[in-house]
Amino acid sequence: MIRRITGQLEIILSSALLVIIINTSFFLSKHYNLQAQTHHFTFEHYTIANGLSNNLINTILQTRDGFIWFATMDGLNRFDGQRFVVYKHDPLVNNSLPENYIRSLFESSDGTFWVGTWGGGLCKYDPLHESFLKIETGFEKDNYIQCIQEDNDKNLWFGTLAGGLFKYNLVSNRIYNYNSSTRSPIRLLNDNITTIAVNKDNTLWIGTWGSGFSLFDEQKKVVKHIVRNSSKIPYSNNNIWFIQKYVDNSILVSSDYGVDIYYPDKNLFHHNLNLNLKIQAGLNSPIRQTFLDSKNRLWIGTYEYHGIFVIENHSSEHNQVYNVIREEDDPNSLSSNRVQWIYEDRKKNIWIGTEDGLNKLSATKPFVNYKYFPFRAGGLGGRVISGIVNSKNKFLWIGLAGSGLDKIDLTTNTVKHYHHNPLDPNSLSEDDVTALYEDKVGNIWVGTRNFGLNCLNTKTNSFRRYVFTSENTDHVNLNWIHQVLETKDGELLVGTNAGLKLFDRKSQSLANYPSKNFDLFPKKYSANAILEDKSGELWIGTWLDGLLRYNNKQNKLIQYLPDRKSENSISSNKITCITEDSNGFIWVGTHSGGINKFDKSTQKFFNYSIKQGLPNDVVFGILEDDNGYLWISTLNGLARFDTKKEKFRTYDVSDGIVDNRFNWHASLKDNLGKMYFGTINGLITFHPSSIQIDSQPPFVVLTSFKIFGKEAQLPQSLPSTKEIFLNYDQNFFSFEFTALDLAPAYKHQFSYFLEGVDPNWVSSGSRSTAFYTDVPPGDYKFYFKAANMDEVWSSAAIVDIHIRAAWWMTWWFKVLIILLLLAAGYFIYWFRLKQKLEIQNIRLSIANDLHDEIGSNLSSINVDSQLLMNNCSLDDTQKELTTFISKTAKETVETMRDIIWFINPNNDFSKDMINKMKETAAKLLAGTNWTFHSDPNVRLEDFNLENRRNIYLIYKEALNNVVRHAESQSCFINLSMIDDKLELVVSDKGKGFDVKSIQENNGLRSIKRRAAMMNGSLIINSDSKNGTMVKLLVPINYQKFKINKIFNLNIPKIP
Repeated sequence: MIRRITGQLEIILSSALLVIIINTSFFLSKHYNLQAQTHHFTFEHYTIANGLSNNLINTILQTRDGFIWFATMDGLNRFDGQRFVVYKHDPLVNNSLPENYIRSLFESSDGTFWVGTWGGGLCKYDPLHESFLKIETGFEKDNYIQCIQEDNDKNLWFGTLAGGLFKYNLVSNRIYNYNSSTRSPIRLLNDNITTIAVNKDNTLWIGTWGSGFSLFDEQKKVVKHIVRNSSKIPYSNNNIWFIQKYVDNSILVSSDYGVDIYYPDKNLFHHNLNLNLKIQAGLNSPIRQTFLDSKNRLWIGTYEYHGIFVIENHSSEHNQVYNVIREEDDPNSLSSNRVQWIYEDRKKNIWIGTEDGLNKLSATKPFVNYKYFPFRAGGLGGRVISGIVNSKNKFLWIGLAGSGLDKIDLTTNTVKHYHHNPLDPNSLSEDDVTALYEDKVGNIWVGTRNFGLNCLNTKTNSFRRYVFTSENTDHVNLNWIHQVLETKDGELLVGTNAGLKLFDRKSQSLANYPSKNFDLFPKKYSANAILEDKSGELWIGTWLDGLLRYNNKQNKLIQYLPDRKSENSISSNKITCITEDSNGFIWVGTHSGGINKFDKSTQKFFNYSIKQGLPNDVVFGILEDDNGYLWISTLNGLARFDTKKEKFRTYDVSDGIVDNRFNWHASLKDNLGKMYFGTINGLITFHPSSIQIDSQPPFVVLTSFKIFGKEAQLPQSLPSTKEIFLNYDQNFFSFEFTALDLAPAYKHQFSYFLEGVDPNWVSSGSRSTAFYTDVPPGDYKFYFKAANMDEVWSSAAIVDIHIRAAWWMTWWFKVLIILLLLAAGYFIYWFRLKQKLEIQNIRLSIANDLHDEIGSNLSSINVDSQLLMNNCSLDDTQKELTTFISKTAKETVETMRDIIWFINPNNDFSKDMINKMKETAAKLLAGTNWTFHSDPNVRLEDFNLENRRNIYLIYKEALNNVVRHAESQSCFINLSMIDDKLELVVSDKGKGFDVKSIQENNGLRSIKRRAAMMNGSLIINSDSKNGTMVKLLVPINYQKFKINKIFNLNIPKIP
């Protein structure tokens, strides 16, 4: 509860007043020439249940990185807007917090975060490792830190419970102590220092507990003590809680007996700011702290359960004072009347620490909330708002479902309740109000759930009841009133559960509408919503019968129903509200179908639902503001719709709305542009121009990094982490991040991008987690950013990710493998070359041996046989035998020469074999006209020794056949390559033979066998007229050949 009193107030208003929950502006009311008002701030609460380590808050501070810190009786808490991180003393962890009782917090100009503990001394926070370094002063009684400040020379000053005042020179790392001892350079009156304030000239105001306060000038080594004598000044007190610099070089001194303005130039005190004596009565108690916010409001926090005093125009005689206290019937009031600390963050939110948790008052809440309080005479008469009428900006009429009618005087902010009284026929017919309307003459028409219409004469303040009966219509449905509308022609239309009716003022009854062509309309329908557009057409929203469009002049009715086959039909047959915007578009709110825009020119509907950003598809009200934005009340918040950009911005309880669940027929825009929307738990009002866009982008930080679903242990704290190193088997990981603007998580939008993995930025909506699986080794950059509620994006934060390759995938291992492969290849080559040389040597040795030994012997046999043949003493049988021996020896010598030729490694090249074949042809075909053609592409060296010999022997046998059997005068020899095959053709023009009838001899079987050994084919064509052709086709398999050459080397054994 907040009690607001002007400077001229003499008594506190005790009569019943309107309870208004207000956030950013205040209203004034009058009663009996007195000015007074009861107000309510709507606070968000944070306690142990939300993650705080303790509910008693000693100090609050927001550091420049965006985190907000809370010092409690049991631990230090860091808050990112979503969750708390608690720091406590842990004897098993080095550099943990030295003590859990935290009394003071401070961030110096260099960004260092200082923590003053109650029993563990002063320490500074290391954000990289989330650890705390205790500052050793070298003095006694320095463990109980009560306050910390920094002077203009960057020196740190801190006051202690029993050790006096300390100065910490951060440059020289020296600490100086000033206390009440006679050995102190500047002697103090008291060693219990409770507060410090720094002046522009680097002098200090220091407060003590029991000895007043002092002006401390270290440079001049002078201290001025201000100790007040309670016997002369009854309201004075020397127990100082807090000192704050104030206007006109004055200071505010909070003591155990109120707050005083002290003017040092005049040595003058103004007790309790010279406020009204009645207010001073509440301030004459221990004052824990004073605070000036960005709106120049002075906040005074009391310690003895008097809550907070908020003073507007505090430096003026016409100030306004509000007393903010805990209210048992309001869960959104101050959590405790004992105030420990008051703070304003960068977003202008006010934080109030109490002995029973945190209270946050949002600065971005432009909504004024009217609420029902059952135990107060001045509250609304009920919770559920069912109708709103603004009567000439003087009176606000509120229809209440089940609770009658309220009239709020906007001048005095007083409320009058109207209820059904069974003993008074001039009262409401019933309290279940369903519709509200003001006609042109100022009468208030009240529709009810079961008992028809009521007309309130505002002059006589009495109701006239109209309960309807009809022979053709269900009595119950006829008296269930949904909406009332007076047309441009003065006709009073009433939407009932029995359809649209016309109220006849003369007969005071309901008639069918339209009277002449009523049959055009559905036989039975519920008229939930009525609109007369600029052209005079009527639009009737029904329940289950869609949207009806009636042109009275043309007597034409069009019914719009959902059509699944058409994309441009209306989205639902349950219509809740209808409005026309400044461009002539008809907007239709539906139950479960979102909103629909109807374009008269194209006769098409365009639907907007949850898919496009609407908070809920159940819509209750649509209003257009002066800038063309649509305001849409739903079952889950209030949406502002930019019709040009087609974007929604949702407002809910986190923005100061009393409830997210809005209600039927409870929306209104007055002639000043102010808007009213009713919920099931009260009324909100606001002017759209008061809702400002938050142009400040949020800070974004990393809050979690997990590997395979488990939190990773990083060498630095997550907010300070800029680089992460991972092993090859840690490539399944996830990031979590948050925006540090202290708004709910679902109010943010996030986007991220892992360079090298994601092709583009990933828009994750309100999800602040990114998952990656099976990421290959390499260097990556993870970018992430956040947008606030108004889609203002932060700059991207970056974390470098380095995934080390497995040892078998490292560059040095790959180089080693390459070197080993090269070495193995060289070894194989060397081994092959060595064996080839050995084989060549063996072949050469064999050839030489065959030539020298066997050839020589065969030649001797041939010579001896020739000599023997010339011997006359031999008979015919011996001569025949000698001749056979000579012939055999001669043939064997020829064969041996061929073998020696092939064995000789000097004859392995194609040209050598081709020359050999030509020599053979010249020898065998002597006297015959022969030609030899060889293709230059023929590479006989691609065949191994055995295959080359087989080719030659087939060739030689073919020539022998030409010589022995063909009796041909010519022979043609062709050696060529066809695709991957060697082709050898030997043809003649001599006598042929019948290939089928010829009996195979040894020679023919031999060449076929040799062709098969080479996986080749042998073709023999012959006839008696055209001679004979022998064709040999031998495939060349390079890979097989090479493998055979490397691994299947047939090395002859040397006997």
